[in-house]
Formats: sequence, C-alpha cells, structure tokens
Amino acid sequence: MRRSLAKPLATFALAVALTAPSAARATDTSTAEHLFSEGLAAMKREDFKAACDAFGGSNEADPSPGTQINLALCNEKQGKLASAWGWYRTAAGLADQRGQRERAELARVEASKLEPRLQKLVINMKAPAEGMTVTRNGAAVPAAVVGKDVPVDPGEHTIEVMAKGKKPWKQTVMVVAKTPPGAPVAVDVPLLENAQEEAAPLALTPPPPVEGGGGGTQRTVGLVLGGSGIVAGVVAGVYAAFTLSEEKERQDQQAKALAETDPGRRKAFQDSADDHESKGKTNQVAAIIFGATGAALLGVGIILLVTAPSSKSAAADKTYIVPIIGHGTGGIGLGGTF
Repeated sequence: MRRSLAKPLATFALAVALTAPSAARATDTSTAEHLFSEGLAAMKREDFKAACDAFGGSNEADPSPGTQINLALCNEKQGKLASAWGWYRTAAGLADQRGQRERAELARVEASKLEPRLQKLVINMKAPAEGMTVTRNGAAVPAAVVGKDVPVDPGEHTIEVMAKGKKPWKQTVMVVAKTPPGAPVAVDVPLLENAQEEAAPLALTPPPPVEGGGGGTQRTVGLVLGGSGIVAGVVAGVYAAFTLSEEKERQDQQAKALAETDPGRRKAFQDSADDHESKGKTNQVAAIIFGATGAALLGVGIILLVTAPSSKSAAADKTYIVPIIGHGTGGIGLGGTF
C-alpha cells in the first residue's frame, strides 16, 4: 500500500519542485528557492529531518502549496503523522486561495488517508481558573481545543498550566505510535492550588529614638555596648583557656588508660578522660557564644560611636535599632538620621 502510494506522490512532489519557483510571491524568493532545492536534495538522499528543516525555511521565506506538501511528505517519512496531516490541510487551503485545484485535491486526499492513523491527545480541565493559560511543548493551546481530541506526533508532550494567584502545574506524557491508534491519551488537569505569597521582611515599630544634647546619650550607649562586647570577648577567652586545659587533661588520662593493664584502673582513667572531654566541649560552646555575642555588641557600639551627632546637629539627629523579622531571615537594623 505504501509502495503504491509512494510513486504518484513522489511524481507530484517533483512536479511541485519544477513549478514552485515560478509561483513564488513573497519578497524573499531567492532564499525560498535556495532552501527548496536543498530540501529536494535531502529528500533524494533520504535525510528527511534535514529536508523538513530546509522546506520549513523556504516556507517561511515564501509560503507556497508546493513547499507545504513537501513539508507534509518529509514529516510523514519521519513518522510524524500529525504534523504531516496538518501540512497537507494547510497546503490544500493555500492552493484553494491560489486557484490550484489539482494541488488542493491531492493534499486533501493525502490528509484523509492519514486521519485513521493519527495519535490523539485530550486535555481535560475540571474548572478553568481566571486568566488561565495552557501550553503544550511550549506552544499555546487555544481554549477552544481544551477538552477535545487533538492529533499529535508520537513522543513526549509536556503540558503546563498557569493562572494568576495559582501554583503552576505541569505534566509530561508519552504518546506511543500504535496501529490502530487506540483511545486518545488523556491529561487531566486538577484544580490549581492557591499560590503562597512570600511574606516581606517585617520591621518592628522602632522604640523612641535615642536623643541627647551633643549626641552624648548615643555615645554613652555606644560605649556601654562596646565595653560589654569587650567583656564578653574576655569571658570567651577564659572559656577557651578552660577548653584547652580540659583537652590536655583528657589526653593525659587517655594515655594512662591505654598504658594501664589493670582493667579496673584502665576504666577509671578512661572515665576520667571522657569527663574531661565533656567539660571541654561545654567550655568550647560557651566560648563560641560569648565570642559571637561580644563581637556583635562591640560592632553595634562602634557604629553608635561613629554615627553620634555633634553638638551642632544634636537637636535634629536621632538614632535607633530596629529588629528585622521575615520568612527565613532575621537580624537588626540601625535607623535614624545622621
């Protein structure tokens, strides 16, 4: 069946090739003719993908029924029956417009032969949301075809649905070539979930600004915070020293445990080593906490000292610290006029 069809169709394609250049009506006819020739050459060597690429470029430069019929033929050779069917129908419509009845009739006949073999896909939607957009493989799906069987080529098809205020939805399905085609592949789009709005960081209402003649109050606060930071740093150093001391004791007790042959004494030395290790870890945590706190206090104190207003601008200058709280974020901010 396919062999008997190939000869008349190939003969028609050759006739199209001979007449297509003279029918070119677009401005870029030279490009169209060049690409059309490349497409014919690719068809002869059975490189159908390259042929479709060339015919596609030619049709963009100068649409013609002949080029579109060749596009249908090269797609059919690749098993892309839905694309071939679409190009045959497009060619028939354009041929009718140009009074080319023979081409229009042949294109319709070839399209009708493909129809029983077409694989189909249907996108079902329970309740379309306002402003919803649907795409298939990145191309927009008209609302008029939602819920209807649509011819598609075999392979993967990704359906994406988006709507304002809703979470995007996506599903990929595989359409397998079958003979006969069987039931359409159904994609059931659920009700879209509401999108969660990202909460903006919340700045708590600042306390009354710190004011004072000549910026003295702000400098005092800065000195207090800076001094507290230094004290915390000293405490962190003390705990760090304790940590080193406990580690030294642990190593000594561990060495004695390894050297001891008496099981009872070895256990006692090991227990002592474990106790020193536990104390060392506790001291280490305390050193880290005091060190980080001291650094933060010292940093804020320095900022307050540096930004303290002079006596001339004291009346207008105000400064305050603002806590910042948000989704996954937190910290403090310095506000005011300087």
